[in-house]
Amino acid sequence: IVVFASREDERVLDTVEAAIENYPGPDAPMHVVPGPDAYRAAEPTMALEAIEGNDRLEARLRPPGPERFGLDGRPTLVHTPRTVAHLAVALRAGSPADTRVLTVRGDVDSPATIELPETATLGAALDAVNIDGEFKAACVGGRFGGLTRSREVTVDPAALADADLGTEGTVQVIAGDHCVVEFVGRRAQFAADENCGRCVPCREGSAQLADLLRDVYDQEYDPDGIDELVGVMRDSSICRFGVEAGRPARTAIERFGGEFAAHADGRCPAGSCRDLLEAN
Repeated sequence: IVVFASREDERVLDTVEAAIENYPGPDAPMHVVPGPDAYRAAEPTMALEAIEGNDRLEARLRPPGPERFGLDGRPTLVHTPRTVAHLAVALRAGSPADTRVLTVRGDVDSPATIELPETATLGAALDAVNIDGEFKAACVGGRFGGLTRSREVTVDPAALADADLGTEGTVQVIAGDHCVVEFVGRRAQFAADENCGRCVPCREGSAQLADLLRDVYDQEYDPDGIDELVGVMRDSSICRFGVEAGRPARTAIERFGGEFAAHADGRCPAGSCRDLLEAN
């Protein structure tokens, strides 16, 4: 059993190492491997590359996946802390856990990590925090989660996936005075800067997506072009980084298209992009 964590997060490393030292009679050897402080290192196959000591992190081609050819060529199950917690409950109870652990952050007074029944809605998660302003949207599912204004989607994985939202257990709140166009533009630029560079759909697609979103500020808005590009990235990238990198833009255009059109007309409905619009 290998626990992989950022070498910059000393608290996590110390906590896990102490837990391993004090664990009575483990069924398998356990040790901690510190890795690079890079977002892409959390992609399962790039995490395996880092654990094996490779300096250049690139996604592995699939098939085979880690479940057949993983760490040092052996079958490997890759879990996050959240999925390990769910697995532990399932093993103790003899049935799958019927709750979800979510972290709510963003435009809130204080972030909160909560446990909810799978039948609960996003509204219940939002009610657990004090939103700093008027609620506009939530980005559900991590850095490349989907955007929604609905509070009625339930938090079980199937319902989240059906709503084109992520299942990674985070809810990023966006208040009314923050701009959706700027929000997804920053995520597209992050994808362009942080991808591993191995596959063309992700490497070139994320750069082109960032450019297309930046063009909106120059009154050049091409929703069909963005949709086509994001579809190619989703269908052709070799790992989840590229598959999901376009989701914030796709869901934002689908559900907040009016904000994009307003920017193409030189207006930011949130009033937060005034300097960028005036510069163009």
